[in-house]
Amino acid sequence: MSSPILSELVIYPVKSLRGVTLERGEVVGGRLAGDRVWILVDAQGRFMHQRDYPAMATLEVQLGEGEVIIGAAGRQCLVLAAPSPVELAAQPIRHVRLWRRAAAVVPAGQEADEWFSDALGLACQLMVFAAGAEGLDVRPDERGASLHDATPFHLTSESSLADLNRRSSAAVPMNRFRPNVVVDGARPYAEDCWRLIRIGSVTLRWVRPCTRCVVTTTDQQTGARGGPEPLRTLSTYRRDGREVVFGHYLVADAQNATLRRGDAVNVLATGDG
Repeated sequence: MSSPILSELVIYPVKSLRGVTLERGEVVGGRLAGDRVWILVDAQGRFMHQRDYPAMATLEVQLGEGEVIIGAAGRQCLVLAAPSPVELAAQPIRHVRLWRRAAAVVPAGQEADEWFSDALGLACQLMVFAAGAEGLDVRPDERGASLHDATPFHLTSESSLADLNRRSSAAVPMNRFRPNVVVDGARPYAEDCWRLIRIGSVTLRWVRPCTRCVVTTTDQQTGARGGPEPLRTLSTYRRDGREVVFGHYLVADAQNATLRRGDAVNVLATGDG
C-alpha cells in the first residue's frame, strides 16, 4: 500500500452545522483557523448539537472574504464576521457547558439570534468563542480545544470507512463522522496504533479514540435520521467498553503551521491499538 496522505481537510465554523472542505488550512494557536468559532445555545443556555437537533445539518455554510455565510432553504443568507479582540473584550463573558468542560463565549448579536431561531423553528442564541478567555474544567488533553467536543483535531481514515461499509448493510459517507482530518493510503484501522504523526509540517499527538453516537445515523444534507447503521455494524467489532469507536482525537504540538490536502502523513510513533 502507498504511503498515507491527507486526503481531506474540513472545518466547521458553526458547531454542529455543515462543514467546509479546504485545500489548505492554517493551524493557529494549535487549532485550525475558522473551526468551531460559533455555537448555538437553546433558551436554557445549553449548547445545541445534532444529537438533539438533526435539522442543524440542513443549514449550509460557505466561506467568503473574511466572513462565513449561512444559508437555509427559502431564506436570505446570514453573514457572520468573527469579532475582533477589541469587540470580544467589550462583551460580558459567559460559559457554555460542553460535556465535561465549559468554554468561554460572548453573544454574537440579535440579528443572528433571530435568523437561527426562524430557520430552526425554536428560540436559540448564537455565541462566539472568546479566544484568550479562561474556560472551566478543562482537562490537560483538551487545552486549546475551544468549542470542540474534545480536541482540535479529529482524524478518520478512508480505508477504515471502506472496510466499515463493506461489512455494513448500508454504506455511509465520511461526513457522518464529521472529522476535520481524513487520511488515505493506510491499511484499515492502522490509525488505531498511531501515537505521533506528522502531516506536512504539523506534528499531531494522539489523545484517545472517538466514541460514536446517533449523529452518525443522520444524513448531513437533509437532516433525516436513519438507522441503525453505521452504529449496528460498528458495535460488532469496534467496541470500547460500552461505547463504539471510529476515528481518533489528536492535538497539535506546533501552535502555528499550515496543512494542505495531499500532504504526506508520516507515522513517528506507534502503540497498542
